[in-house]
Amino acid sequence: MKRFLLTAEEAVAASQSSGSPENLDAFLETLKKMEPNEIMAKYGEKLLWAIVTLVAGAILVKWVLRIVMRYVEKSELAAGATNFIRGVAAFLLYFIVILTAASVLGIPVTSVLAIFSVFTLAFSLAIKDILALFASGITILFSKPFNAGDFVEIPEENVSGFVSEVGLIHTHLFTADNKEIIIPNSIVAADTLINYSKIGYRRLDAVYSIGYGEDFEKAKSIIRNVVDSEPLVEKDRDIFIMVTAMGPSSVDIVCKVYVKWDNYERLRCSLNEKIKLAFDENGIEIPYNQIDVHMK
Repeated sequence: MKRFLLTAEEAVAASQSSGSPENLDAFLETLKKMEPNEIMAKYGEKLLWAIVTLVAGAILVKWVLRIVMRYVEKSELAAGATNFIRGVAAFLLYFIVILTAASVLGIPVTSVLAIFSVFTLAFSLAIKDILALFASGITILFSKPFNAGDFVEIPEENVSGFVSEVGLIHTHLFTADNKEIIIPNSIVAADTLINYSKIGYRRLDAVYSIGYGEDFEKAKSIIRNVVDSEPLVEKDRDIFIMVTAMGPSSVDIVCKVYVKWDNYERLRCSLNEKIKLAFDENGIEIPYNQIDVHMK
């Protein structure tokens, strides 16, 4: 019966007799010792098949990328995450094609992988801080705590603004007074973040004070009339108007209404103006701090 297993000595002898180099250095040394006509005679056919592999592989990679991106776009990921996935997938697929072509040509693939891994390790150590920002950017893009156009606040950094761009390294904000703030993604991913526009609505809590001698039921009715006539107030959501506290010199009435997040500041100012005018028209006194001085 024919033997299918070789001893160690037979395997080494077979590899040496076949002329296959054990590593990339040996392969290059072999090429240096050969004449051009010898190289073409020995590797001409392999070179042709390697070129065919590269061309066919490039076509296959484009086809696979088209299918992958079709599913990625349906997942509704952020634009930065979509571009990142496409870039990583393209790199890995083309790298596999190149390794396959190198293997067909006879170049030792294990040596190429070893060199690539050493280079990757050295490169990653040199840019470890950038890689940390990059990893944070990936976390933000996939977890999607906010999208472009959202209004967010990072209390720890005392910054807030509209998200204009979510990159792999930085997040860009535009403040209400039109200043751009660029924040490292490591801070955005690690700190507490408030997204004011995620839900779409905000509750406005406003407190209006009247004197102890005023009729608070009348004041509540005035506030209610103003709220009912205000077009920015969401009428289909709960409206709460009650006495919330009795202070040293005033009775405080809280008014809680819901508004679309981008109309929050506009509604706050509108209610303050209209309620002040309504209190004045109805003789409701708004108390203010007073100092009584007694002379002897």
